Amino acid sequence: MQTKKTAISYRLLLGLLAFCVFLTACGFKMRGQTDLPYKTVYANISRNTSFGIYIYRLLKASSPDTVVVDDAKDADIIITQLSMNRNRTEVSLDADGKVEEYELGISLHFTVTDNQGNVLIEPSSLDSTQLLPYDEDVADAKNAEMSLMYSNMEKNIADRLYRRLISESLVERYRYFNPQ
Repeated sequence: MQTKKTAISYRLLLGLLAFCVFLTACGFKMRGQTDLPYKTVYANISRNTSFGIYIYRLLKASSPDTVVVDDAKDADIIITQLSMNRNRTEVSLDADGKVEEYELGISLHFTVTDNQGNVLIEPSSLDSTQLLPYDEDVADAKNAEMSLMYSNMEKNIADRLYRRLISESLVERYRYFNPQ
């Protein structure tokens, strides 16, 4: 009985080792700290909003050497939020004319420049939409669900904006305008 358990544990260990070798061979790498050529960032995104909190947390957590400054003059790159809009559209109505489904959306328009005014990311838009089935009988619960969905969409957009900020194309463009 003992040899059977030992054989199973060896097989499990061998399988785990093979899986780890496979992951490293395919180029998989855990996302860790990111060394960015710019050390200071300014954003006109309010730190008092959930969206602003997500962005600042992402920057701080994955690139601890990067500091968010309060004045654009002190920043290596400047993130300018041109607008952020939420919308809610009625998608379907029932026979009585009551809403059965909404489409919720958030749209962020932004641009990124360096401290010399060189455009690193042209004015761009990041959008997120989700469908929300709606029932007037549970309106309070659906409003809470709607708030949660908007929050999740903000997290999604914050993550996508962050990925744009650490992308190779942005880093190369920054280095092109700011050789060191």
